[in-house]
Amino acid sequence: MTASINGLVLAGEFEEPTREAWLVEVNKAIKGGDFEKILVTTTLDDIRIEPLYTAQDIAVEHDESGLPGFAPLTRGGTLAPRVDGAWDIRACVTHPDIATSNTDALTELRNGASSLELHLDLSGDGVGVSVRSADDLARVLNGVLLDIAPISLRSGAYAAVTAEWLTQIFAKAGVQGAQPAGTFGIDPIGTLAAQGVLPQGLEAAIAEGVAIAVASTTPRVRTFRASAVAAADAGASEGQELAFALASATTYLRALVEGGLGVAAAASQIVLELSADVDVFSTIAKTRALRHCWSEILQASGLTVDAQYPGLVQVSAHAGGRWLTVVDPWVNLLRGTSATLGAVVGGADVMTVAAFDGAIGLPSDLGRRLARNTQLLLQGESGIGRVLDPAGGSYYVETLTDAFAAVGWKGFQTIEAAGGIGAVLAAGTFKSQIEEVAAKRDKLIANRKQPLTGVSEFPLIGERRPETEVVPAPDKRSAVELPGTPTTVAALKARRLAEPYEALRAAAEAAAITPTIFLANIGTGPSYVARATFSSNLFGTGGVASVGDGGYADADAAAVAFKSSGAQAAVICGTDAAYLEQAVAYATSLKAAGAKFVYLAGRPGDAKAQYEAAGVDDFAYMGVDVLSTMQRLHTTLGV
Repeated sequence: MTASINGLVLAGEFEEPTREAWLVEVNKAIKGGDFEKILVTTTLDDIRIEPLYTAQDIAVEHDESGLPGFAPLTRGGTLAPRVDGAWDIRACVTHPDIATSNTDALTELRNGASSLELHLDLSGDGVGVSVRSADDLARVLNGVLLDIAPISLRSGAYAAVTAEWLTQIFAKAGVQGAQPAGTFGIDPIGTLAAQGVLPQGLEAAIAEGVAIAVASTTPRVRTFRASAVAAADAGASEGQELAFALASATTYLRALVEGGLGVAAAASQIVLELSADVDVFSTIAKTRALRHCWSEILQASGLTVDAQYPGLVQVSAHAGGRWLTVVDPWVNLLRGTSATLGAVVGGADVMTVAAFDGAIGLPSDLGRRLARNTQLLLQGESGIGRVLDPAGGSYYVETLTDAFAAVGWKGFQTIEAAGGIGAVLAAGTFKSQIEEVAAKRDKLIANRKQPLTGVSEFPLIGERRPETEVVPAPDKRSAVELPGTPTTVAALKARRLAEPYEALRAAAEAAAITPTIFLANIGTGPSYVARATFSSNLFGTGGVASVGDGGYADADAAAVAFKSSGAQAAVICGTDAAYLEQAVAYATSLKAAGAKFVYLAGRPGDAKAQYEAAGVDDFAYMGVDVLSTMQRLHTTLGV
């Protein structure tokens, strides 16, 4: 397509590009390889990701994404861009000690955070700030300007209790009406899914939330949080996460309307929460799709979604959870940056970023500061919040948004047809569906088709990990009681993606002597360096260090070096041509020198039987199940 400006035809000297011409050039680049296998990928929701998108991929009579502030809200929930490009930078306060958590809260606000999320522990399980009364909560918030800093609560089954406490604190401080903001964080569905039990029962917990919402005199403090984080942390796909959030929010919407609120008033009492993943484009599309689908639900409920309800839909994104790692946690800083970029560009209103050392223990001062500064730098220096829907119009983003919305909507309808989110949690069907998806992802992680930098790729053995906060002694005070008849389900178990690799690393680090593997390199550097580097990377994922002195002229020299290395296993590294000439001799000599296990780096091809007969026990190549390979090696080495 060309354009003319004052008679000058832009790109007029070039031929009109066509997909057919592009495919010809692609075929040259991949040297006649399989286009589908090399360039097309598929998400866990079976959505095809093409290497190229054009206007034809979104060719419709009108722009279905609409305008910001108007249905279907794909492009944003308000007409105007964020003021000064600023979104709500929300800092998490989690230290069990009340005095320490108060210090942390004030530090966060003085250094750039715009709101606080208090993780509260009323049961003594040690997760969050240990509080037992409204006075305890008031001590946590001592010095916080409640009419300026929004407060969000995360209290699990005790959300209604802490909501009442916060309401009392507002009243005592003289903060009223539209002055305070935030959310009480009542999410009995998310709590039940994550913990498997709700002491007061699901229906009773929802009814408590409705009563609080109806009686509320602080319109900017939302009552319910419809969070899909529990599903995401259990391994859900984007579509499953969207379906969970929509089903939860719809359940709360119905209850609020039945409790006497209008649809608009009810919707204004709900915060939608999703996880921000490290895939920037998926997070952008997922955030846009969530608003789109929720807009459809509100319109189906009789509400005209347009500019008369600015900010009606609020989306909160949480960066952390399943992608946090214990091993090489510094990479979590990059993951958090990518996740934040995706969520904010996708239009999230509120953003929380987990501390990079949060998977190790209580976040350190450094961890909390870097989590906060990640957002401040993106906001102040990158300016990613200054433009409304900056990814809108991208053929890829628009196509992916529509695909996520479609699969999320289908999942939502399936849940509704089965009796609602409570019913599918009780039946365990949703849990089973997530486990199926998680198993597919586990396979991709095991064979490194979905790499984890610093964990399954580029591991650093002997790394120095940051020190975290010292965990205080448990609070021995009695737990706050929750009367009622419990609802129990099979919990959606949270699982970090790196855990299988981290178990291997932990076992190797606990060994009296660091396990090693000898690099039996054939010839000179150019002939072995690629596969030697690959092997060091692969075996390092299990905490096994590579040893050796470069290349060896022959098998005997390699065997002598192996004996002196102290290693019990070896990997032969070289070119395919070198293997045909020397791999048999190398394997035979290494076995004779006492190698308990011998690998050959690369696929063996037709010579597999010959290599195995000479003593090769296994083969290390791109696409191998690394976890199984390392578990077998650990067993051989007695780790």
